[in-house]
Amino acid sequence: MPPISDVIAFAIASFLIIIIPGPSVLFTIGRGISYGKKAALVNVAGNSVGMFTGSLAVAIGIGTFVQSSDIAYALVGVLGGGYLVYLGYDAVKTRKDVAQALVTKSDPKPTAQLFKQGFVVGFLNPKSLVFFAAILPQFVDRSQGQIILQMIFLATVFFVIAVISDGTWGIVAGTARNWLAETPNRIEKISGAGGLIIIALGVSVIISAFNR
Repeated sequence: MPPISDVIAFAIASFLIIIIPGPSVLFTIGRGISYGKKAALVNVAGNSVGMFTGSLAVAIGIGTFVQSSDIAYALVGVLGGGYLVYLGYDAVKTRKDVAQALVTKSDPKPTAQLFKQGFVVGFLNPKSLVFFAAILPQFVDRSQGQIILQMIFLATVFFVIAVISDGTWGIVAGTARNWLAETPNRIEKISGAGGLIIIALGVSVIISAFNR
């Protein structure tokens, strides 16, 4: 385990990065607005596991490769952004179904599907991979050895902070959705708006991948 002082410094740096609304936060907000608190929290779980898996990839060198290769960075960005655009389009297309699901008190999306979608978005986030590749090594004590284990420990710290922060965003968005969703017509508009947010986010991710 890295020195406690390094762990605290890493936790502070992670918190400052996480609380700033980025792809994961905006995606969670979009899901919360479209489908409610439960869906948002499932999305947070999948997204966080995806980011954690990405941090493990960094530990074995994939993140460093993405950081050093413009082509790899752009490819991951296009894949991640394209997937977001697809999910946003799906949310807009099925907004009437979401409204009907609200009336019948049923879940518009299977939990496993929401988790999987969150995972893909979290894993295919080039900024996260580069963040892990650039930041994790800075807080590793090479004199203690076991570099990979130290990185995994720090990634776990990041994971816990991300779950708490993103979960809070999801609950807030889901609560706002429940407050506004007094009629099917209203929730239909809200769901469509959530989808448009996700589409815009996907486009921004793709653009940023080519403006490194």
